[in-house]
Amino acid sequence: MKVKNVFLYVLIGLSSFVNAQGDPMRGPLNQPSNGVIDGVVLNEELPVGVAKPYEFVRSSDYVFSKRVYSRIDAREKINQSIFLPFDSFDGEEGETSSYNPANAKDVDNTSWSRDQSNWSLWTVILRHILLGDLTVYQVASDNYPDVEDGYNLRYPVVKNPNYNGNDYFLNSAYKKTISNIISANGRGEDLKFAMLSDPEDTIIVTKTNQTLSAFIDSAIIANPDYISIQAIDQEKLASWWEAANEGSIVKKDYKMMYAASNSIFAYNVKEDWYFDKELSVFEKRIICIAPVGRYTYDPSATTTERGDLLVYNKLGKAYRFDNGFEEYTEQWEEREMFWLYFPELRNVIVNYFVYNDKNDSDRMSYDDLFLLRYYSGQIYKSSNRYDQEVQDYRHGVDALYEAEKFKDKMRNWEHDVWNF
Repeated sequence: MKVKNVFLYVLIGLSSFVNAQGDPMRGPLNQPSNGVIDGVVLNEELPVGVAKPYEFVRSSDYVFSKRVYSRIDAREKINQSIFLPFDSFDGEEGETSSYNPANAKDVDNTSWSRDQSNWSLWTVILRHILLGDLTVYQVASDNYPDVEDGYNLRYPVVKNPNYNGNDYFLNSAYKKTISNIISANGRGEDLKFAMLSDPEDTIIVTKTNQTLSAFIDSAIIANPDYISIQAIDQEKLASWWEAANEGSIVKKDYKMMYAASNSIFAYNVKEDWYFDKELSVFEKRIICIAPVGRYTYDPSATTTERGDLLVYNKLGKAYRFDNGFEEYTEQWEEREMFWLYFPELRNVIVNYFVYNDKNDSDRMSYDDLFLLRYYSGQIYKSSNRYDQEVQDYRHGVDALYEAEKFKDKMRNWEHDVWNF
């Protein structure tokens, strides 16, 4: 019986190993290519575990709680392990990146330049969104875009179970929605005819009820001075024509550039601070987390609807897409990009490690970092009857004092529990 059990375990182990060979690697490796080891020891045992479950809390022992919202700011030194090192996508300054993975195995292609030993939290999150391991929750519903209550996790980008997590590469509707969230998108360049006498004098191509070839022929016959656009790849030209609606301007494929880690300036965290009567401990548990990016801002706008996501190059210059790729030097505002359910995120970040400035061989995982609260978070909101943020009634230094006042109140409550 024991021999059979051992044989069964071996089969299970071998099948798991074989399946793992086809999956993209979990984390940074120190073996860039065959026969090359970047270091003294080859990291063969990559972690592929899941996060340790939280301690179960009975409702009868859940005797006190407060909901708290905090901001983890990249400018604070203790938080730099979360935001560094920066990654980047290949492409010249002011141009779109060449990074455009075709499938899950192509996610780690060399156009995405990342550190070899450790990654920022955003690098990990972006990678596993593309791989389908994380559920993305939008910040607002499509019907009420001005009401941003994504922290309630009410607006998930729904996946199709038939795609087995490969929605980003197989589900065009899902990819379009996710790309609008994690990247800067342009409308694509307009197709045009140009005058022979003056190439700057152009007309925009608008789709009619004719076929593409018939439209081009009729346009050239009616305007013999125009240069033909037939020099463009015919297959691509046909696909742009088919994608356009009747009467709309025909455009090339939209441009897209993923937000790199230097485009993330903070993480907003929603958590519960509670007292467990059975264990007699005051605990803090993260519910969800949101990366914060910068968006274009128009102070004269009459609505609170957000602008375009800005992306930053290696030199820290901000760029936006409109009908091209241009540097942005006007006003911006910081907003949450999307929300992630933290218990789901834990199963990803438990396999990635944070830089240790004391010893490169002894690192803790991102999951440990959050469980041990090895970061600094500034409270910007706590549960209240008016659902107000601190900045709604306190400003500047007073807002910092208000956040500290809340922490003191929680410490005093915990202290008073033991005052018999």
